[in-house]
Amino acid sequence: MTRQTASSYSWPAIITLMLAALSLNVAAAPCDPDESKWAPSHYYPAGAVVHHDGKWYQSRELHQGLEPGITFDWKQLDAAPECSGEAAPPAPIDKSDVETGQTAQTGTVTGSPDSPASESSSDNELCEQPDQWLFSERYTVGSEASHGGKIWKAIRPTSGDMPGMNTPPRWQLVEDHCSLENQLP
Repeated sequence: MTRQTASSYSWPAIITLMLAALSLNVAAAPCDPDESKWAPSHYYPAGAVVHHDGKWYQSRELHQGLEPGITFDWKQLDAAPECSGEAAPPAPIDKSDVETGQTAQTGTVTGSPDSPASESSSDNELCEQPDQWLFSERYTVGSEASHGGKIWKAIRPTSGDMPGMNTPPRWQLVEDHCSLENQLP
């Protein structure tokens, strides 16, 4: 009877373990909380991810200065998202880049030349979505607010009246607002 050494059995196991360890390093890395801190001066496009007060949030729509965890514009995430590879969220847009009309993703922050919003605005102007409707806010005639993924315009002075809910109506739906151009159907 021949006796085999332990080393003859361990080489295939060692190679398998090494290959498994290498494949783990290829996976997308989770976001770094320090590099993903929320900054009130940045514009956050839909899908952008931030870390704020120990929690992760994802932007629902383009906005600036709206604090995560306070408004509907942010969705709280259960865990740190992946920030590399194909699953990487869009980067925030620095206010200084908006002033010059540049972004890292697209090169410009304006709409297409064919859009009605860009005909009446300069090439360096950002189409901003109105602030989220708030129950406690007073709105004058002509004020705009975002609610339920839509843009609403006050047609009567209103306070506490949810857009689309009252008779007679106090809000009118704005279907062609420039901030709705880039939303997916």
